[in-house]
Amino acid sequence: MLTIGKPALEQLAALLLERAGLRVSPDGFAGLRLALKERMPALGIADADDYVRRLRDRQGEHELRALLPLVTVTHTEFFRDPRQFKALEARVLPEALKRARREGRKVSIWSAGCATGEEPYSIAMLLSDMGASREEVDLWATDLNQSAIESARLGRYPIRRMAPVSRERMQRYFTPTEDGYEIVPSLREWVRFDGLNLAAPVFAKVQHATFDVILCRNVIIYFDLPTIRGLMDRFYAALRPGAFLILGYSESLFRVYDRFEMVEVEGAFLYRRPRLEGAPRAPRPIERMDEPPPRPITVTQPPAPGPRHSGEFPVVVPARAPGGAAPAPTITGEFRVVVPAQTESVTLPPAPDRKPALRAPAERLAEAARRVALGEFEGAVEDLQALCASEPDDIACHLTLGNVYSVMGRAEEAAKVFADVSAREPLCVEARVYGAMAAMQVGRNELAKSELAKALFLEPTLALAHYLAAQVSERLGEHESARRSYRNAIAQLRFPQRPLAGFYPDLPDAPEQISRAARYALAALEEAPVANGA
Repeated sequence: MLTIGKPALEQLAALLLERAGLRVSPDGFAGLRLALKERMPALGIADADDYVRRLRDRQGEHELRALLPLVTVTHTEFFRDPRQFKALEARVLPEALKRARREGRKVSIWSAGCATGEEPYSIAMLLSDMGASREEVDLWATDLNQSAIESARLGRYPIRRMAPVSRERMQRYFTPTEDGYEIVPSLREWVRFDGLNLAAPVFAKVQHATFDVILCRNVIIYFDLPTIRGLMDRFYAALRPGAFLILGYSESLFRVYDRFEMVEVEGAFLYRRPRLEGAPRAPRPIERMDEPPPRPITVTQPPAPGPRHSGEFPVVVPARAPGGAAPAPTITGEFRVVVPAQTESVTLPPAPDRKPALRAPAERLAEAARRVALGEFEGAVEDLQALCASEPDDIACHLTLGNVYSVMGRAEEAAKVFADVSAREPLCVEARVYGAMAAMQVGRNELAKSELAKALFLEPTLALAHYLAAQVSERLGEHESARRSYRNAIAQLRFPQRPLAGFYPDLPDAPEQISRAARYALAALEEAPVANGA
């Protein structure tokens, strides 16, 4: 029997902070406990205190590397965050490549925290599409998780991970395997993978001012404040003047680190090392990013005498309103530095839209799903509405349209789509499941509970429905019901799980995803008291 007391969990949390910079609050102790239940038996250790002592001795580094993947999330995907990749493709990488060629050197890019390699391979595809050769590029990818690095070097991915990859890139950069796809050797050679602890005080392999772009996305959320600041110092030193640091979509350096300037590129906010050390520092980032207005692009500010320029990049600064602060401009398509200034704003026209040619219904639905995965929701809605009109009996098309409405917050339209599908196909489980998810989005938890009960009546072995039912029960404060549903979700994974009709972005449909999420949630609930009447 394993003995895992709270003092041992506190010591382990302190050790993770010391060795890896990972911040684990008491709310995360359930996850630590679950990780220990996996690692302690593997080492023949029954007491968590002994395990912590094992980590502290000279042999502990190897075990720490085995533990870390269990306490951090390694989820990633190809072309993750469409706005950031649009910025990379449209401006950042072309300008970096142009600059490197002009200076007679390689363009140097670092994917820090690369997990299983989707991010650096996505960068390699973009560069190859731009006409770069492998000899022109130094693309370095690092991660603390050695098993993830080994997987990245293989470059093999299941079919479900391929949704964000276009058909053209699939044909050019992948070869089919028995259970998925594999990166072609010629592209794998673009990336060199290494193990690296980003919390280390010194990066021995990193030279001063050598990188054109550093991507470190969804990593610093695990670090404490001193670790983040130390890492930013090292990134700042590693970047060339004028080079870019790209953090996760929700990660901000506001009140954390002020040496970078913030730049908006194609709707994405990036950090840039100033070309001159005296350049303005990054102020508080804009908290709400409006969607780009319909083309043709219009400028809401008064006409200006002309733009300021910083090197190759046009720097667009908000105009100063009379007697007030600088308003947030609605300009899209180019860079703007988000700094207080008293100058004007300007924009250049973006590239024209390219609409796909009309194809067979299945191909059109797949294309719409790709647009959803890339965040092009309005375009996906137009495609799906047209497809549903021409193929009224295509249930998958209607389900996907309802899901896009749901993700966009158009709750009433989503509910109508799912109700119509249920009326036409009363035995359609997907309409109930997706309808429940749409209801959860707007807080209609009792309706979601009812829809999931109907789905499970039709298909009792559907693990995802049990998992969602547990989520709803938690929201309703019905903890015992939630525990039961999480256990049911795990139990149903003994049976084959069919893919659901229709497309929903980031739906945890893979058995291992559902199992891991359910086990973590159940572990957290096991430490919570049973609610009265639940």
